[in-house]
Amino acid sequence: MTPTRRPALLGRRPVLGLLLGTLLLGAAAQTTSQRLEQLQSELQQQRAQSAEQARELQKLRSRIANLSSQQKETLARLDALAGSITNLENDVATLNARTALAEQALSDTTARRQVTEVRVTRLQNDVRQILNALYRERSGRYLQLLSQASSLSDLLIRLQYSNMAGQHNTRIIETLRGEVRELQTQQAQQESNARALREVQNQRRTALAQLQTRRQEQTQLLTTLRASEQGQRTLAAQTQAEQALTARSIDQLVGQVVAERSRLEEERRRRLEEERRRREEEQRRIREAQERARLEAIRLEQLRVAQERARQEQARREAEERARQLAAQREAEEAAKRQAQATAQRQAQAAAQRQAQEAARRRAEQQEAQRQAAERSEQQRAAQAAAQRARQQQIQQEQAALEARRQQVEQEQTRVEAALAPLPVQTGPQGFPISSGQVSSPYGTNGAQWTVLQGPEDAQAVASQAGDVLAATYYASLGWVVLVEHSSAVTVYLGLQDPQVRAGQRVAQGTPLGRVGGSPVFGPGRMAFQLNRVQGATRQPVAPGF
Repeated sequence: MTPTRRPALLGRRPVLGLLLGTLLLGAAAQTTSQRLEQLQSELQQQRAQSAEQARELQKLRSRIANLSSQQKETLARLDALAGSITNLENDVATLNARTALAEQALSDTTARRQVTEVRVTRLQNDVRQILNALYRERSGRYLQLLSQASSLSDLLIRLQYSNMAGQHNTRIIETLRGEVRELQTQQAQQESNARALREVQNQRRTALAQLQTRRQEQTQLLTTLRASEQGQRTLAAQTQAEQALTARSIDQLVGQVVAERSRLEEERRRRLEEERRRREEEQRRIREAQERARLEAIRLEQLRVAQERARQEQARREAEERARQLAAQREAEEAAKRQAQATAQRQAQAAAQRQAQEAARRRAEQQEAQRQAAERSEQQRAAQAAAQRARQQQIQQEQAALEARRQQVEQEQTRVEAALAPLPVQTGPQGFPISSGQVSSPYGTNGAQWTVLQGPEDAQAVASQAGDVLAATYYASLGWVVLVEHSSAVTVYLGLQDPQVRAGQRVAQGTPLGRVGGSPVFGPGRMAFQLNRVQGATRQPVAPGF
């Protein structure tokens, strides 16, 4: 069996990666025969070795020693391919995790950028309206406001409000500048995240291609070996050697991980705590932005109501002015008629006609001027109403974007809080790791400290209890090995393929961990399960109760 290193997630969890990377480090370059010899040497130093174990191990070593040079070379090629496949499997798992993190980082940055873009668009329109108003009115409104003061105190009050309006406009412009800088930063971050994602995706494709090539080489070599009697003997010797090494490998792997359990948990909690603080800070910023948007929406509604009242008042004054002017015109016309009657009939008629024509002309000009003024006023009111509606729509879009982001952050925060919560004390029965599965070899069979389980083809292994994933690593002989920590126990799932979890992940009881049948030692449709009672850095394998 070839040892491996655990996949690290973007360098965020190096502790376990170093731990499993150094596990059986010297054995990485050893042949099967050399590892068997080392195992026998270790067992001889332990008084617990039985005579039967010693005889079986010696027989196995002799069988490998009696292989021909060609068979030994083939066995070395199998060992090398297994080691290469092991490393590539773990590399692919690492890259899968890095891809998921890069996708999450890109998604977060994109969501924040969308919120900022909506806010920048609204502020740009605000600044555009301010500049248009300044260009259109110049200083006329300002001087008109000050000239209408009835006293010195009234003048000072009007001056103060004018300055406040100017300060408000200045704040809007400064806010826009800050938001544009933030948007540029987020755009750069988004591009950086996209590049990182493309890079890790390319690395993953390369690793997958290499893994496929090595597996094809392994399949071709195994097919060739199975076609001859000599090759079958070579494969049998290798299989027996891997079976002999299984117990030692499992014991070392689980023992090392359990010994490092406290450091792994500390690293996991530190990482989650950092993420929790980041989410809290973003939630605070979102709440502040939502409050600003809410107040702006209220201000816009108040402004709309005030503008509507002003429009109605202006319409009333204009109607009164038109009525007054019409009455004056009629009175002038009546006076002209009376004057015409007092003069000579002939001259009076001509003068009256001229006066009537002149009065009609002036009335028509005045009516046209009033019509044009009313039309301009109506166009201005319509433009103001359209701008008001557009601004209200922008505020609503900003509020919708903020609410969507708030819900995303809240979901992530809930997940982090759940992961930081202490594991509950397990009081219920141990769940069976395979749905519709059964025990193939009970705990303790031939001295084994695990239970071999069998299930339907492509059956999923599931977490027997809720817990935190301590490690997920690949071994050539054991397949994928997943270790899950519980409140006072560690469960080990061996012989998996297509792992569904990663180190640091919290799983509920029944969460899929991977498909069974990934170990040549346990065979197709099978896996091994080990339950360890843990106290501090010590562990004790126990029967699982099924």
